[in-house]
Amino acid sequence: MSPKQKNFHLLSAFFFSLFQFFFFLSLSNPEETTALLAFKASTDPFNSLSSWMASPDPCSGSWLGVTCDPETRRVTRLVLENLNLTGAAEQLSQLDQLKVLSLKHNLLSTYLDFSSLPHLNHLYLSHNHFAGTFPPGISLLRNLRRLDLSYNQFSGDIPLTKLTQLPRLLTLRLESNSFTGILGSADLDTGTISDFNVSHNNLSGEIPAWLSKFAATSFAGNGNLCGKPLPYECSNGTVPDSSVPSRDLGRKNDSVLSNAAQLTIIIVGIAVALLVIVVTATWCRRTKRVEGGTRNKTANGFGYVSKHYGPGEMKRKKSKGGAHLSQSNGHGPGGGPRESEDMVVLEGCRGVDKVDDLLKASAEMLGKGSVGTTFKVAMDGGDVVVVKRVREKRNGGKEMDGFLRQIGGLRHCNIVSLRAYHNSNYELLLVYDFMPKGSLHFVLHGNRGPGRTPLDWATRLKLASGSAQGLAFLHGCNKAKLFHGNLTSSNILVDQMGSACIADIGLQQLLPAPFSSNSAYKAPELMLLSSKSPRKFTQKCDVYSFGVVLMEVLTGKMAGEEGEMSLVEWVRMVVQKECSTWEVLDFELLGDKEMEEEMWAVLQVGLLCVSPLPKDRPTMGMVHRMIEDIRQKGVSEDGAKSILDDLTSDSSPSHSESTP
Repeated sequence: MSPKQKNFHLLSAFFFSLFQFFFFLSLSNPEETTALLAFKASTDPFNSLSSWMASPDPCSGSWLGVTCDPETRRVTRLVLENLNLTGAAEQLSQLDQLKVLSLKHNLLSTYLDFSSLPHLNHLYLSHNHFAGTFPPGISLLRNLRRLDLSYNQFSGDIPLTKLTQLPRLLTLRLESNSFTGILGSADLDTGTISDFNVSHNNLSGEIPAWLSKFAATSFAGNGNLCGKPLPYECSNGTVPDSSVPSRDLGRKNDSVLSNAAQLTIIIVGIAVALLVIVVTATWCRRTKRVEGGTRNKTANGFGYVSKHYGPGEMKRKKSKGGAHLSQSNGHGPGGGPRESEDMVVLEGCRGVDKVDDLLKASAEMLGKGSVGTTFKVAMDGGDVVVVKRVREKRNGGKEMDGFLRQIGGLRHCNIVSLRAYHNSNYELLLVYDFMPKGSLHFVLHGNRGPGRTPLDWATRLKLASGSAQGLAFLHGCNKAKLFHGNLTSSNILVDQMGSACIADIGLQQLLPAPFSSNSAYKAPELMLLSSKSPRKFTQKCDVYSFGVVLMEVLTGKMAGEEGEMSLVEWVRMVVQKECSTWEVLDFELLGDKEMEEEMWAVLQVGLLCVSPLPKDRPTMGMVHRMIEDIRQKGVSEDGAKSILDDLTSDSSPSHSESTP
């Protein structure tokens, strides 16, 4: 090779390397790329982030959990959940354009410098091993809206004074840590905070008046806290006195009894107690002789067993203490001994270890459905749960227990969590989180008429997006081919934050045969099957049901009533006639008429979901992304067509993320 040729090849190699260098710089910020790779190297022992090695560009779309701004090529969203990440997260301090950071359900132990992330508005660090005092940089994040540090090992004081000064803070979840101290002075103001929880810490003192608007469950598990909304007041303003209920406060006798009077009261009390014991023992012996050893028909003193619902049915009974849950009195059919009354307690469940815990608690029956009876139960510690007693179930033994544990392991902000269960030969009890604001069905259709506050478009779109995200998460769980099977607007509940949460996850698979759900939500392929043919339910059937829910959200009409045209048929008919948009949309939405293009775009997504053929329906991951795009970015005049084009051309839905 001549010297000229050699020089030419050297120059070519130099310019090619230079081109690669500048090309790499144009792809993304090199400091952010270095920080992310350093984070992976120090926290990813199981190589859960292997996709990060497939491309040198974090903004290529192939990096798991990484989202970038398309214009600046800077990382704005990092969602790394349930990946067994361990160690320190300090390297992430370099991502100074982050808006959303979620590291939930990992094993991380050292947090980063949050003061270097001024644009952060969503921060989720729950279920890790973070320890030490409250991260000081958080109180400087003026754009912060959601903060969740629950289920960690933080200690020390909570800087509520500084946190309440954050102008946009909506969520403050600090439960299940080791925080100490008091909750601040009485003259502070929660500002915009609407979701607050400091339960199961080591806090003390009186709950300030400005925090009393939150439920007692937000303060449960702090033995030295007192005052409203807890059921007892403070003694001397600082120490809880459970013997002095709030309604009796101030009724103490001002006079001081003499020692002689106190002694007389004690003696009389002992005498009365002995008399009661003697009378009770005599009555019990007489009753036993009369009954001849037969079993008492009452169920542990809490009510009668209903023959219609079988052994173990929960029942309400009016008494001085209110309603209680009851079961059969410790026996199965034929009088044999029952199985263990222990509950299988799952993550996040507190105060429910045995079935007896439920029996002793105050309960309110919420309703009876085709699956069973549902109760609202207030536990002794202040926690409120929902208990569903399934009337008939599959006989599965260990297989059913394995499935219940799988369902109980699902944690997502748009799914109602299964917290505990009791599975015996005679009954199945399922314990869930309580959702205080009812169902989407009630929000849309309840109290229609004069005096009703119209449900605005932003709220409807938020509920639609949350429902889609919860269902997409379910469909994407561990490639298990999970499905809901009975999705309706009644099975979508609303939590304290006004977010949608899908209920009754897994119930369809627990039943001996698929129950008959509302036909208005059923996919056509299920309706065509004969009674002798098995129902082959797929995830695309859930997509169809979700499309019907979208139409409810948009039209304000119920999905179907006997003798009337189905909602899907009616919407298709109106759209085909090319009537005015407001012929199909809910009149309550007229107040948001400027959002008409968004509404029409969502309607197009709904129509795609209810396509007659399953192959023509999108996945729920795709549906959620399109709805979220509409919600975050809006649409132009041709936006609906553009959204559908993007939707139908996208064949690889992204990884489900449990962060909004």
